[in-house]
Amino acid sequence: MTRSGWAKLACLYGGFIWGTFWIPVRELAGSGVDDFWSVTLLYGLAAIAALPLAAWRWRILRANGWRQQLAGLFLGTAAAIYGLAFLYTEVATAVLLYYLSPVWGFLLARLVLRDPITPVRWLSMCLALGGAAVILGEGNWPPVPDNLGDWLALSAGVLFVIGSLMMLSWTKIAPLDYTISFLIWSGASMLGLSLLVDPNPPAADALLAVMPWLLPFVLLILVPGSYAILFGAAVLNPGVVGILYMSEIGVSVFLASILTDEPFGWRQITGIALIALAGAAEGLLEILRRRRRARDASSLI
Repeated sequence: MTRSGWAKLACLYGGFIWGTFWIPVRELAGSGVDDFWSVTLLYGLAAIAALPLAAWRWRILRANGWRQQLAGLFLGTAAAIYGLAFLYTEVATAVLLYYLSPVWGFLLARLVLRDPITPVRWLSMCLALGGAAVILGEGNWPPVPDNLGDWLALSAGVLFVIGSLMMLSWTKIAPLDYTISFLIWSGASMLGLSLLVDPNPPAADALLAVMPWLLPFVLLILVPGSYAILFGAAVLNPGVVGILYMSEIGVSVFLASILTDEPFGWRQITGIALIALAGAAEGLLEILRRRRRARDASSLI
């Protein structure tokens, strides 16, 4: 296995992990750890788990300076409010609004990095916005978010794109160091939000009751899944990363369709198809171009 091969597996694994993330969030919310504190507990434990790594690499973290911390702040806050979105809207809607990222990514790359918006990128943005319109348009015109969960998911996607652009700009920082900042800032930002909204933490007996299954989830799934996502993004072409991350949409919506009574019909299916195509379009085009170049090169030998 090459480093690229491991990165592809990491993206698929990370997509699967984040496709299941809504399950412990809602399980906590139904176990006496309500609303904001459910996500705070998840990311707070992950942040604590990251502290030994931060102590081990503190010289490197200090040398990386404010760039790493700023990227971690955006990425961690994005993850925090994305987790909150599942408490206030349907799973499919939260995931699909979060994956409007091609729109924000291409626009911000144009403004910040001066990347051109190519025809395929215009197509991706139209597909993504069309998918969102289908999902949000039922009894709601114009098709805009109409509840807190929708706005949280949408905001999370924008913040994650900003953090991802920072990672692409500062490639000398290792994925592990970005992961440490990501986990610590996600816990810190959620704690701040929870204290602002509801200063009363859950009762100690409610916390102790969920620890037997929550700690293994955080240590064995959430922390490795966070590293997998950032490792893949640091190694692979962004278009390929976008394709592989689409696994999260399929996993989330499939599990929601069998584990919840949330609606799942033609609107959800159409929205999934359009937004998945939006995320994959540029990567698919790049793969086709590489294969054509490879064929042309081999024909000249």
